[in-house]
Amino acid sequence: MDLTKREYTMHEHNIVLKEFLTANEGKLKKLQDDARISQDAFDEVVKYFGENTKTTPPSVFFPVIVRFVKSYRQAGQDNELRKKQEEALLNKILEQEALLEQQDEKSPSHKTKRQQQELIAELRRKQVREHRQVYEGKDGAIEDIITDLRNQPYRRADAVRRSVRRRFDE
Repeated sequence: MDLTKREYTMHEHNIVLKEFLTANEGKLKKLQDDARISQDAFDEVVKYFGENTKTTPPSVFFPVIVRFVKSYRQAGQDNELRKKQEEALLNKILEQEALLEQQDEKSPSHKTKRQQQELIAELRRKQVREHRQVYEGKDGAIEDIITDLRNQPYRRADAVRRSVRRRFDE
């Protein structure tokens, strides 16, 4: 745009340049303002997530955000599916209990068997409630540390091995 303005100052009689400048100068200013606003917003978001604005370009930052949003949505869908499965299992258990009660009403001689089945059904209900899987975010860092500690146990720098210590004590 600056080159166009310079060209127009040199050739002020050029009507095409004048029309181009008047038509597009406002658009360019608005575009530059929008670019500045979006850059400021990006800087704020990057700082909010604890990153450095100078070392984290948008090409690195936004794929991480996209991956997080996809994982978050998937977790929500998994939770809904798990709740539906738990409800279906609970309904199935209740149906089995109702069927057992109908059978027990017909034959009262199976009272002990009915009590056992009620106990089993109650234990199953408790197990369903308690059996909520917790998925930990595994990035591998903790597993790597544990594996390293298993392979090479931590020893203090000033610690002496026991076998060496025994030789010195003798």
